[in-house]
Amino acid sequence: MSGAAAGLGLLAALIPAACIASQGQPELLRAFDRAALEWQSSSPEGRPAAARAASNAFLRLPAGPERRARLMAGARATLASGRPELAHRLAMEVEERAQPPALAEVRLRALAQLGRLPAFAAALASVAPRTPAAAHAALQQEEAKLLPLAAAALRGSDRAAGRAVFEAIAALAPFQSYRLANLGLCLRQIGDLEAAERAYELGRRRAPEDLELWNDYGLLLRATGRRNEAIAAFRQSVALDLARDESRRATGPGITNLMHMEALAPGDQGADPVPTATASLVKRPDATMLRRLTVDVLLDRLARR
Repeated sequence: MSGAAAGLGLLAALIPAACIASQGQPELLRAFDRAALEWQSSSPEGRPAAARAASNAFLRLPAGPERRARLMAGARATLASGRPELAHRLAMEVEERAQPPALAEVRLRALAQLGRLPAFAAALASVAPRTPAAAHAALQQEEAKLLPLAAAALRGSDRAAGRAVFEAIAALAPFQSYRLANLGLCLRQIGDLEAAERAYELGRRRAPEDLELWNDYGLLLRATGRRNEAIAAFRQSVALDLARDESRRATGPGITNLMHMEALAPGDQGADPVPTATASLVKRPDATMLRRLTVDVLLDRLARR
């Protein structure tokens, strides 16, 4: 297939066939059609500039059926050009209930990029039942932006929005254990400990060799007074850590928490965690907390001789 034919195929996915350039089409419409083709076929390096050119061309279009037919392409180009406020306005030109998946995705992604988490959570609740693919795509594309926003919301007055976003991201396919760990931490922070335990239980069932998840579960157990279970969880995290290949071995967080418990209750952790801590510090000389705990434990042992 020639480059021109491939470009027309891409454009056809964005613009109904009846709206493809024809004799007598106004120059502004032809300019946008060309810019949209160039954007879709541009190299990764050239895509931001091409997206802005396509967005600018769309924003010059006069109102009418031809512009409405190109709204989806124009909104996507505007979002890709780094103008989420404009992209959101374009998406909202179509009534919420009638938004096709692509416009619903633009709407959600624009709200995420604008940092409007409560509005994003409200829109997600509306979009997900109707167009789950749009919700899924927006959550995946904007996950890195949404996670810190949701974490900040938990510390403020928008806890419900933060929780909704953590829950939606944790449910994304394919399964990723770190997302469930994030949800568990969220639930711990807002005090829903039963829900947090369910999240960690699901995570351990689906990813039993995830040492980070075992460590986080240990933190929940320790915070709820289940000390012996917490020690067992931390030890499982450390065991999984030490079973890894040499390049990654002894770099997990579990040993720091075991050393913290050893400092609080000397000799009450079962097997001595100091050798593992020492090996970890060789790998991580900048692990300040682990170093301090190890020094404290060793000095305490010397003082008790």
